[in-house]
Amino acid sequence: MVLYLVAVVMITAYFRPSYQRLYRDSGELPPGWERHLLESKSKSESEWETRMEKIHRDRRATLHRACQKFNLEGPPPSPRRLHKLRYNDPYRLVYCDVAKAGSTTMKKILARVDPNYDYIRENGLHDQDAFKDLSQFPAGSPALTSRLTNYTKFMIVREPLERLLSAYQDKFRYGRAVREFERNYGEHFLEVRTPNDAERWQTAAARTARKARLNVTFAEFVRGVLTGEERWQKAARAADTKARLNITFAEFVRGVLTGEERWQKAARAAHSKARLNITFAEFVRGVLTGEDRYFNIHWQPQHLICHPCRIHYDYIGHLETMHDDVKYIMRKTGIIEKVAPPKQTARRAGNNLATMYAQIPLSHIRQLGRMYAFDYIAYSFHFEDTLHLFQLRHFHVSSLTTVNAGMKRDES
Repeated sequence: MVLYLVAVVMITAYFRPSYQRLYRDSGELPPGWERHLLESKSKSESEWETRMEKIHRDRRATLHRACQKFNLEGPPPSPRRLHKLRYNDPYRLVYCDVAKAGSTTMKKILARVDPNYDYIRENGLHDQDAFKDLSQFPAGSPALTSRLTNYTKFMIVREPLERLLSAYQDKFRYGRAVREFERNYGEHFLEVRTPNDAERWQTAAARTARKARLNVTFAEFVRGVLTGEERWQKAARAADTKARLNITFAEFVRGVLTGEERWQKAARAAHSKARLNITFAEFVRGVLTGEDRYFNIHWQPQHLICHPCRIHYDYIGHLETMHDDVKYIMRKTGIIEKVAPPKQTARRAGNNLATMYAQIPLSHIRQLGRMYAFDYIAYSFHFEDTLHLFQLRHFHVSSLTTVNAGMKRDES
């Protein structure tokens, strides 16, 4: 009898892998395995949630230590400084909207569970009335105090120098608001343009102007031809095949100098279409002045937006780990029952971070590190790691002697 049982056990053990493989290849599950898979998934989810709890607990502790170190703790700021703290009453949450740190993605999620969803869908996420914020409540009012005390509060932050680069690329290079930002900030950043920069851009402007073409009206064309001048006669002969006239840059300048309104209009039109082409180096030099006229909420230090030493935050997400962080926050607030968590997407600024900062002197990068020092320390980012990445890039584009000399100057 004992030998029989041993034989059965051995045969079962021998054929079990084939049995499992048969079901695996067929795409079906063998009987009794549903419970096993559910238990495995449950265990995996439990481990993930435990890990996320520890991550956010550590981030809160790091933030608390930084607030003490910089002596920034205190009562909540005045309501007018809380305009970026969006609140949602049904889910009892407050989100600090940090520009260039996944804010558009977060607002898409929050819009789906916002009582004002119909308005947001019609007018867009960035409409000033799309989301309610805490600035509307009087200081010390029960409505404000209750939301700051009892609601779940969270923010999403980003590695500071990556965020700075993202702001530059969006507002001065590729984004839809480039002309608006050049109009509002361009002249300030041009003030830090070096003589080499100025000469380079003047040459480019002249080249662009030489290539520009003006739309001359038919009446102007006729008047020109009636002067009998050879250049107009040539233009008339060419009109059979060309609908537009090639006005030289010298002719354009002479026309503008006449002061006539039609030439002034042409000059204004040409100017409105011109791009200032602020370089990243110019942008950084302007930001480093520390003057208010160079600052905007898109590259302002993140702690000045969220006031984390005066308001207790329950969760601090990072853009770099946004999928896990937001999924965890959505679970804790119940939003995940209504909206799917975001995917972790590629970041343009993150992909070319070292390449773009290779244009910036290491001394300026260190200055930026000091400017964003609190963000680095409080939000668990590591400036030295970022600096090391940049130094490696500088090593590839410069000689080793040049890099070492620059580092010694920075340290002295």
